[in-house]
Amino acid sequence: MLTRRHFLGLGGAAAATLALSSLRPRRARAAAAGTHKNLILVLAQGGWDVTYALDPKVGSAKIDVPVGAVQNFGNLDILVDAGRPNVTSFFTKYADRSAVVRGIMLSSIAHPECVKRMMTGTRSNASPDVAAVVAHELGRDLPIPYLILGDSAFTGPYAVSAGRVGATNQVVALADEAQRYKVIGETAAPFSPSAADQARIRKYLQARADRERAVRGAAGYNKKRVDDFSAAMTKADRLIELRAGLGARGRTLSLESQSDLAVEAIAGGIARTVTLNSRLSWDTHDNNTDQAALHNTLYAGVTRLADTLAARAGATAGNTMLDETVVVVMSEFSRTPKLNAQLGKDHWPVTSALVFGGGVNGGKAFGGTSASLDPVLIDYATGAPSAGGRNLEAKNFAAGILSLCGVDPAAHLPSIEAFDVIAK
Repeated sequence: MLTRRHFLGLGGAAAATLALSSLRPRRARAAAAGTHKNLILVLAQGGWDVTYALDPKVGSAKIDVPVGAVQNFGNLDILVDAGRPNVTSFFTKYADRSAVVRGIMLSSIAHPECVKRMMTGTRSNASPDVAAVVAHELGRDLPIPYLILGDSAFTGPYAVSAGRVGATNQVVALADEAQRYKVIGETAAPFSPSAADQARIRKYLQARADRERAVRGAAGYNKKRVDDFSAAMTKADRLIELRAGLGARGRTLSLESQSDLAVEAIAGGIARTVTLNSRLSWDTHDNNTDQAALHNTLYAGVTRLADTLAARAGATAGNTMLDETVVVVMSEFSRTPKLNAQLGKDHWPVTSALVFGGGVNGGKAFGGTSASLDPVLIDYATGAPSAGGRNLEAKNFAAGILSLCGVDPAAHLPSIEAFDVIAK
């Protein structure tokens, strides 16, 4: 019987990719292929103030509200201002593809805990986040099903399906020999095969795989292992093609760079889900007016991401990538209603989220908060405030995202009702 150890002797990135792919358990897909979506998570990590765009509170005596006016984009009410033109630009273009979810309860004001609850829908550090789940269910045969470009992610039991770029782009050292980490005491330049050498190595490896297939890999388990190895070489080539977008080791990828790389990775069949981080200083305890510039910068990046997805052809004829991708823009919590003594705002255990792209019930706001920014009860069937309704919690929102992407949330968040009114 052919074993993974046998193939690891054949060398390089292809063998490493084979090791990853062969560890993935085989499970039935959760939904019909036509409902499957890619997923991109954009984290405004640090705690945004939702009143600056997604949850306007103009006229509330209980909230220190930012400068701006409410503008309706169809049925979607957003706070806009001349000082935040990118907010206006995004919703002018994409309000009809966007849903805003308000009043998501976290029941915590600790950064790490709330990031975990928003991303995983649970309170367990061992739980996978929604991007890890979607990647495992819908893209486990790709080179890096879950590409982590940001700083936070929870892979849980699906770590084999994830790849982290690292805060300072460390992963490029694996893809580019010139940027690899040197061995202690190394003085001589390492051997670097030429393109011709690479072609010979590839030809040899393929010949070995063909021989194994002819000799003892014609059927059953052995055939699967040989086929996996051949596929792994192709996957390795695709990973190397992504190298140019990574840039130099030590570089911190901007939101724009992350967005471009995310689209290339999904379009190239390398990843199914990607997590990005705005890498902006949202924790405005000392001066909350900084939120204006932060929102403007964030929405510039989000608009660029949406524009790029809308301009690229999708996997299905007639679709764009935006038709086939769900984008979730969220923060772990919001800021307090009132300013503190330093004219900043502290942590608040309620937040809002922006969801746009394929299959989204766009042009609407769901959920809600009171005039004092407390969550209100809502009807899960309609997403509208209702005195006889229930609170919307992070777990329900996470389950709704899984459902929107075409994954059955019951298999991962059992007994949790999905807030799936955000889907068409």
